[in-house]
Amino acid sequence: MSTRSRQTSSKSGPDRREKASMTAPVMRRRSKAMMRKMVALLGLALIVAMPCWAGNGNMLHGFGAVNSSMGGAGAGLWVEDPVGALMFNPALISRSDGNHVFFGTEFFKDGVEIDVAVTNGPTGSADPSNQLGILPAIGWTLQEEGSKLGFGFGLIAIAGFRTDYPEDPASIAFAQPPAGFGRIYTDHRVVKIPTAVSYQANDKLALGLSVNIYAGELAIAPLPFRVFDVVGDDDANRFYAQGDGLDLSFAWSIQPAFLYEVSDLISVGGSLTTEQDFAEFRWNSTIAHPDDPNYGKHRRLGFDLDGPMNVTMGVGITPGGKTQIAADVTWLKYDGVGGFGLPGGIIDRVIQPFGWHNVWAYKIGAVHQVNDKHTLRLGYNYGSVMMPKRNVLTATGAPAFFKHHFSLGHTLQVNEFMRANMGFYYVPRSGATGPFINLDGDTVGTVEESNTLTSLQVGLSWAFGGS
Repeated sequence: MSTRSRQTSSKSGPDRREKASMTAPVMRRRSKAMMRKMVALLGLALIVAMPCWAGNGNMLHGFGAVNSSMGGAGAGLWVEDPVGALMFNPALISRSDGNHVFFGTEFFKDGVEIDVAVTNGPTGSADPSNQLGILPAIGWTLQEEGSKLGFGFGLIAIAGFRTDYPEDPASIAFAQPPAGFGRIYTDHRVVKIPTAVSYQANDKLALGLSVNIYAGELAIAPLPFRVFDVVGDDDANRFYAQGDGLDLSFAWSIQPAFLYEVSDLISVGGSLTTEQDFAEFRWNSTIAHPDDPNYGKHRRLGFDLDGPMNVTMGVGITPGGKTQIAADVTWLKYDGVGGFGLPGGIIDRVIQPFGWHNVWAYKIGAVHQVNDKHTLRLGYNYGSVMMPKRNVLTATGAPAFFKHHFSLGHTLQVNEFMRANMGFYYVPRSGATGPFINLDGDTVGTVEESNTLTSLQVGLSWAFGGS
């Protein structure tokens, strides 16, 4: 009997197969083979069903203590928040009035749950070892008095997911290979580094442009997509290579924007951010099958995971001197995006991760200055779920079933120049149930995935040099 490695890069291309003789034949009954197929598929689903810290698609719903506590709204309203301006509308820099600097951190905890039930067969669940997540948000804007040009710069964590499932001999998915997949570890992080400029075209219209650099890191161990070692012709008994160790990749985008003052009461604004085409993530790995004469020898793995184009439009309302209201709509285009835009499901007995649809996010937020010391904020964000139920098993590169985001925040004026900012949001548990299908595309059970998220943001901001 022979061993065979099946490996196709995440970019398009033909399969490459390697054969070598085994030391002894392995006999299996049909029922055990079917069980291996189901376990293999379950493991793949769990690998690509990674706990995430996203909110709208793979992106956070808001950024920094101010913007996040307003539900991510504010593309048409300046609320003295450089981070929100750099994320959703760099034309807002024209309203900065001097220097505005923000340093902040988000602390979050998610709670993914995955349950699988096979008809007349085993059931299983997944409980990852999640740790407290920490995300930075840094922004600076400058609009000098008398100048038509404004400038901004930032470093903002914007997207990602992660998980760490321990090996479990009692699990139908996490037992030591080949009975299961053993430990499953994933980590994905994206940081946006915007460099922005605004231009005051006239009394009512301001234009903005940001050139954004993205630093993305990714680890997936084992890597399930198109890469597996098999025994003979039995491709249900799969050994998967490790894509462990964070690999760094870069991308860039441009972000044109505008802000228009309709009246003293109403302003509108928006921006478009182009798709982020990351270089393929690649890892040094090894042949995974222990019966392969080349077992443990070097191989290269790769996976393509890009970022979506997104468009945001917002309106700002200032009904009084102390109260402001923002309402936004954001559209994220995942169709055709590397990784996220894969078809989902199973094609030619190969798992197609993600299979995400485009996402719509609806946001509303309000800010009220109680007195000279205290300012309060409230927000709500609703995001559509990006995968159809038929792809619940294979389309969840992160189980981002987050729909409803409820947020609030507070700012304390510490002195003439400095403010202390706090934000909090909660995402109630939500999820979906879809068919559990085997490698031949037959429905053999159900899979249910859900998630919840709790987050606290804190930060300090300074305003100086204005009129």
